[in-house]
Amino acid sequence: MKTIATFVLGLGMLCFLGLTVRAEEKKKEDKAEGLKLEGKYSLVAGKKSGTAIDDEAKKGKFTFTADKITIEGMGVKFVMGYKVDAKATPVTIDMEILEGPEGTKGAKALGILEAKEDIVKLAYSIEKDKRPKTFEGKEGFFFELKRAK
Repeated sequence: MKTIATFVLGLGMLCFLGLTVRAEEKKKEDKAEGLKLEGKYSLVAGKKSGTAIDDEAKKGKFTFTADKITIEGMGVKFVMGYKVDAKATPVTIDMEILEGPEGTKGAKALGILEAKEDIVKLAYSIEKDKRPKTFEGKEGFFFELKRAK
């Protein structure tokens, strides 16, 4: 009888763990589906290597499509291809410059992303294999963007 009780208890634990793992996977799938970046944004705040960006930089315009980010401002235009892994925690983004000032094409950046309601936070580094872990902007770049209405 003890053997059967132990077996049933063990089976119950396995089922519970399976349900818990599936619930976590479902949460990540929902997060991936809920990540809608497409649209036009304005720059609310930002940092470069720990220093706040100036008001002139805040005049830049950011546009997200399904696979590209276009940044226009201060007389320059960048178009970057990007791929997001919404199942990662935090969400990761890998970017590559497709169009830009001479010498920038092909440059890559690794970052993290957070999208809540009309705000997108993006932190990234152009240093090879160095993805930020936080949105503090102490190293690399940090942008807080607000979706235009």
